[in-house]
Amino acid sequence: MTNGADNTPENGTPKSGIPEDEVSQAGLLADEVLRDEVSGNGAADRPLDAASASGSSGRRVEEFHRPPTQMEKLRARIEGLPRVRLYATVLCIVWASLTLLIGVDIRPSSEAPNPWTVFLGVGIVVATEMWVVWYFLERFGKRILRRNALIRILLAASLLVLFTALAKMFILLSLPPYLIPLAGLSILGTILLGPRLMFLMVVITSVNVGIVAGNDFLLSSSLLLASGFAIYTVLRVGPRTELLRAGLLIALVSAVVTFAVVLIGGFNIRTAMELGGIGLANGLLSLMLAMVLLPLLENVFNILTPMKLLELSDPGRPLLHKLLRGAPGTFSHCMQVGYLAENAAERIGADPLLARAGAYYHDVGKLYHPNYFIENQVSRMNPHATLTPALSARIIKRHVKDGLALGREWNLPVEVLDMIAEHHGTTRIEYFYRKALEEAVANGASVNEADFRYPGPRPKSKEAGILMLSDSIEATVKSLEKPTPKRLEDIVRGTIRAKLEDGQFDECELTMREIQETGEAILEVLFGIIGPRIDYPSASTEKPSPATNPTTP
Repeated sequence: MTNGADNTPENGTPKSGIPEDEVSQAGLLADEVLRDEVSGNGAADRPLDAASASGSSGRRVEEFHRPPTQMEKLRARIEGLPRVRLYATVLCIVWASLTLLIGVDIRPSSEAPNPWTVFLGVGIVVATEMWVVWYFLERFGKRILRRNALIRILLAASLLVLFTALAKMFILLSLPPYLIPLAGLSILGTILLGPRLMFLMVVITSVNVGIVAGNDFLLSSSLLLASGFAIYTVLRVGPRTELLRAGLLIALVSAVVTFAVVLIGGFNIRTAMELGGIGLANGLLSLMLAMVLLPLLENVFNILTPMKLLELSDPGRPLLHKLLRGAPGTFSHCMQVGYLAENAAERIGADPLLARAGAYYHDVGKLYHPNYFIENQVSRMNPHATLTPALSARIIKRHVKDGLALGREWNLPVEVLDMIAEHHGTTRIEYFYRKALEEAVANGASVNEADFRYPGPRPKSKEAGILMLSDSIEATVKSLEKPTPKRLEDIVRGTIRAKLEDGQFDECELTMREIQETGEAILEVLFGIIGPRIDYPSASTEKPSPATNPTTP
């Protein structure tokens, strides 16, 4: 089968001489699909059993699975809790934690103010901060926390308490307050949560650290400026080497800002330079702290970052390696679609790393039944030859649900899972639909078009829309015997027109101009992949005569 090619054959030409064992396997899978539909269970809820999922090679489904970790189970339980009650509980916990960290001072002092009045004032300040956070999330949360909102809020709360506790520890250990690595919060938060929410957190934490350090306004100003610059610096960081360079720049700016703030405080040049050196150490400590915590927080909270996207796009990843071994034709298809999608995303300003990663994993569900898809039917029988068009369509559609189930088990980010679910939208499986119409005309029966459409949903993000076009175009082009530039252009234009007329982009963020530019970018890559080639002459079996051999003396 060519994945997603709505105007190309989905199962290839039926073959004769099918072995009985392969016919039996096709029947087992057909029975399992029908049982799932009757019982209401989908592959996303329960994968096929080992007998029905075995291919001609005798592989078992279990080798593709990975049991969930304890952290993944905990995250799943948290996501199932009532949202409003959980948000209120988180706010109360954060308020209590910050109030205790800021208001309680265990250091002995003969001139300490009344601890209860201080505690009351701190409680009011922290409550005001929580109110500001609540209003901010209520006003902008849907815009900046479109996916994984609950997990991201829990991460933000954890970082807020963690760095306040870290600042408290520095003060209790009598370490230089200008060494408090608040810029590390900016680095982590910007990469994991985005700049808008992070700036609010940095402002709140800077105020709290200033209070902890004895109402030091200059310290708050220095940390706020350095941390604000860190947000801007790491906003578009990709590989971890870029993060290292950004961290060094943050350290330099932290040193300069600390030097300037100390001069404002009335200290001499020598003291300012000494504290500026501490500011430089602050930046380096923030960088090291961020690089240590970032991989841990990525995995624990399953947050998608540019670094994680680069890791997911490594063809040597375990799940992609299993795809290469179990369905090599599908693996090659995914790699090609990845090139097309990445180039198109760069052209229109979408996320090229996400487009490539989503393309690599979009057909991973074909691992269950690779022989039912034509790209894996090299020198093999076509199992669809024994099935009705309607049943073949059900099996083909199933690879989307299988891919979602497999992606969840392998802890793929939500953004990639969405692309797996949306890459076909609600398109029609054209080959089997037309075959069903032909049989219906001959038998006088009727055909329900809905049985031949993917369940959706339709693409919503730009990257998912790009993937849909790249997937369909690549599959269609691969079916051409002699592709020419004119035929490639016709396929790209025809695919875009068909998707638009079918309403597949009605819910997508792509504009009409971006859709056209996507087609142009895909066409550029296709021209490079399917370029002109020289027809090499076949080896001659006759020996040249001495008269015609120029090397003969």
